[in-house]
Amino acid sequence: MKKITALSLAIVLTLTALLTACSSGQPHKEGASAAGSSNEEVTLKLWYPGTDETVTETVEAIIQKFETKNPGIKVEATFIPWAEYFQKLTVAYSGGMQPDVQGLGFGQLISTVSQGKYLNLTPFIEADKWEGQKDFFPDILTAGQYEGGQYGLLLPEIRPLAWRKDYFKEAGLDADSPPKTFDEIFEYADKLKVVEGGKTVRGGIDIQTSNGEQSYLSLLLLLGEDFYDAEGDPTFDSPVSVQPVQKQVDLYKAGAIIPSNQQQASGTPFQNSQAAMAFTSTQAAASLQKSIGSDKIGWVLPPAGPDGRQTALMLGTFLSAAGQTKHPKEAWAFIKYWFEKDNVLEFTSKSGAIPPLQSLRDEYVKLGEGNEIAFEALKDAKGYGASGSWSINVKYLRIALEEAFNGIRPVEEALKENAKMAREEIANAK
Repeated sequence: MKKITALSLAIVLTLTALLTACSSGQPHKEGASAAGSSNEEVTLKLWYPGTDETVTETVEAIIQKFETKNPGIKVEATFIPWAEYFQKLTVAYSGGMQPDVQGLGFGQLISTVSQGKYLNLTPFIEADKWEGQKDFFPDILTAGQYEGGQYGLLLPEIRPLAWRKDYFKEAGLDADSPPKTFDEIFEYADKLKVVEGGKTVRGGIDIQTSNGEQSYLSLLLLLGEDFYDAEGDPTFDSPVSVQPVQKQVDLYKAGAIIPSNQQQASGTPFQNSQAAMAFTSTQAAASLQKSIGSDKIGWVLPPAGPDGRQTALMLGTFLSAAGQTKHPKEAWAFIKYWFEKDNVLEFTSKSGAIPPLQSLRDEYVKLGEGNEIAFEALKDAKGYGASGSWSINVKYLRIALEEAFNGIRPVEEALKENAKMAREEIANAK
């Protein structure tokens, strides 16, 4: 027993001496001057959805400025097309190869936040007494919250109605007078279509016929409806919800809609000058304005529904961090830097997103005519409600819409049968 004790004491004394020598008498510190890490250079991996040059160049500019102010931190950005993004991110998380910081689409965050993948930013916000939290529009800040934690900060974009003034003139319509009511949307779309040799070469309106829940929801919100309720149960088979799908299918059969996928890498028909109207993202329209000239595109709040609603679909990209990142302080430092006023203004003015900071409203509105419409639309805008059943509802809604557009089932039957299957899958998942 005495031998063991003596041996143990010798080992302890030896280890103590070694540790003292290694530390040179200095306590170990976590954190660089700006971000809170060691003096060794830290590399953050950033994944961001979208490969549009306007967005990638703006993100790279923010990274360059951040690295200059934080010489101990490098940010390696990877830009991935939206159509591939979430699948690649899911695979990366499954294999433990996730990025430190990522952009997440609106639906991506709210449908996966309950899985414990993402870093809760609240402790960092509170520790820094971050002033930006008070400057955020409350509803936009809340969009990234879950069970009291802040898991993402939103760079919002909305879906107001955009139209091609030059195409309106060609069709004999007033270029400065877009549709004002729900029914006029479809009337104008039919008048604006261009059919040559039995083939539609220009659609009257840009409605995605595959993965088309965003186009559908833009119309449905004007009727005061959503495609699932607060409990996450599907409602897209209600009589009111069937109406806009039937109108879309009728337009499609009449040649006023060009088939498209909302996630196709080549862009939607409106982005490619193949449609006269669209409930398009402010980001996409900003890119189109750059290529064809802002004088050819008009912006307006969505046409009024039967009860006067002009609710715009609000989506956007969340910035969030991985819960398992080895550099949480640096990840937060980068996210926080992105949301500094000058950086937010630069990003939103170039990318087409909208500043989520209230103090930037006047400055942003001065930068362009459409910006005032964007802020006005935020007063009555709605995004997806947080629900773990979001992906199930979207899956069956997409199937229903594709069945309806392709004539596989009548509209009402397609919606009712798929809503039924969604309810069954949701019940089985509980």
